[in-house]
Amino acid sequence: MRLFSDVSASITDPYLRRAFQLAERGRGTTAPNPIVGCVVVEDGEIAGEGHHERAGGPHAEVRALEAAGKRAHGATVYVTLEPCAHHGLTPPCTDALRAAGVGEVVIGMPDPTVQASGGASVLKEAGIAVAFAPDPAPFEELNAAWLTRVATGLPWVQAKVATTLDGKVALAEGVRTVITGGESARLTMRLRAAADAVCVGVGTAAVDDPALTVRGADGRDVERQPLRIVLARDTVDLSPRLFTDGRGPVAIVCHEGACTDDLPEGIELIEYAGADGLHGALAGIARAGVDRLFVEPGPRLLTALWDAALIDEFVHIQAGGMGGLEAPGMYSGVRGNAGEILMSDVYALESGIAGSDSVTVWRPRQRRFTSARREGR
Repeated sequence: MRLFSDVSASITDPYLRRAFQLAERGRGTTAPNPIVGCVVVEDGEIAGEGHHERAGGPHAEVRALEAAGKRAHGATVYVTLEPCAHHGLTPPCTDALRAAGVGEVVIGMPDPTVQASGGASVLKEAGIAVAFAPDPAPFEELNAAWLTRVATGLPWVQAKVATTLDGKVALAEGVRTVITGGESARLTMRLRAAADAVCVGVGTAAVDDPALTVRGADGRDVERQPLRIVLARDTVDLSPRLFTDGRGPVAIVCHEGACTDDLPEGIELIEYAGADGLHGALAGIARAGVDRLFVEPGPRLLTALWDAALIDEFVHIQAGGMGGLEAPGMYSGVRGNAGEILMSDVYALESGIAGSDSVTVWRPRQRRFTSARREGR
């Protein structure tokens, strides 16, 4: 999901582009499944379309075929991800495509998982023509979070930090400071809404007392709320409002055996071995069904994530004004991961303006999953 541009604009096939746009409707609701869109085309007209709405629900292909009805027979189906060929929570999509008698299936990218891959071969064996998009990159970006978890066992991590012009996150240590304006706050709501979980460190939870909810233009909480996570090591102060406000699911992530006493009802506990460090914490979050993790870190957590090369996308919102020498900066490390990551290992993906604030989105050049391949599919 881009903030200021449209990845689907690079897809030359209009029906695959439409399938991509449909898939985006499932953003934030399908984990641990991928987001998928599908279009059924008969005689140059869209006969049916659909997207995967939630894990355990009908897949995009089934939705689109149901919408197309009898018109699916002999039609061309466009789908963003290779149809599954296994029995999971739902039957194989390849079975539905064969039963509908479709003539051809055009696929955005192969499914890289051992469990679900092979759908293209099954369709070919059934006499259905299969073609892959010439460039899988847009479809990989569509499902970057899912691909990252599948490849690494860790969630795709998006971190957002707001600073002054001189890189300060507050005007004084331990004091909550509102730095950016209303448009940046609305952008933050967009980022939260796209995530499976929103995470802060225990220090930020104590100082800022954030709600971490997704709120609409009217300021009210929207119906679907991501999991709210407080990342700790041992003890956790339970006074922040998110532990008791009932405005959405909450989890505490901490060392094994450290946070088991007297947790209020409704708080999920995710434990990890202390020796596994931040990787262990993120692995526990992924096992809880989180593909896309949105982190709003303080300097300590940002530094730990940055130095461990665990940030897949960094959103930097910069407001006018200076914090000064006494104000805390966003990064508390010594040399920025040996000084190398500052120049060569990240690039600015896009930038834009949110009200009176500037926004730059950074990504590492080396992503944490392997590019999809079409050979042999």
